Amino acid sequence: MNIRICALLSALFLAGCSTFPEKLKLEDNTQLVTYENARSNAEQTKGKLLRWGGAIAKVENKPDSTIFEMVSYPLTSYGRPRTNEESMGRFRISVKGFLDPMVYQVGRLMTFTAQLNGLEKGLVGEHEYTFPTAMVKGYYLWKNVQRIEVNNLHVWPSHHMYYPRYYRRNVTYRNTHRNSGKMSKPSRPSRATNYAKPVTTKRIKK
Repeated sequence: MNIRICALLSALFLAGCSTFPEKLKLEDNTQLVTYENARSNAEQTKGKLLRWGGAIAKVENKPDSTIFEMVSYPLTSYGRPRTNEESMGRFRISVKGFLDPMVYQVGRLMTFTAQLNGLEKGLVGEHEYTFPTAMVKGYYLWKNVQRIEVNNLHVWPSHHMYYPRYYRRNVTYRNTHRNSGKMSKPSRPSRATNYAKPVTTKRIKK
């Protein structure tokens, strides 16, 4: 029964993840421009719609808009950038209004629906670069997901001033040796047993 419940919950979770966020949805018959076509056929694709995503490389606040410079990645079936694949390049996209760079931080993942404007020359560092540019229709900032591998946390020695304090306070050690079918008590660390024996004295009557 538990296996069936877990399988059902997993299916519902995957179904929920396989749909686009509401802000990124477009009509089913919408013809979308790919990043490659925008770079190679700028004039023919100008004004058409796109759905691109990637990692934020730069945020520039203008008087009435915010310009995002994005490192483009392919999208999953539900619109999230696949950062484990090779980047296709960079693009710039304009969003009306002010978006705080402390929220839309460099490295965060975003996906956009937008209208392609064309190509624009700029710099990446000191390197000249040609960016596809677009005006946003909708955008979605993906949540940061961090997974801490607890198996990688170690119990450090007592010299904790030199190491991160990753340790457990309540650690139970169990002796696996059995004695007469019962679990024996944990044995204490061995110590020296050659203690001096007590000296007995007797009073001798004269």
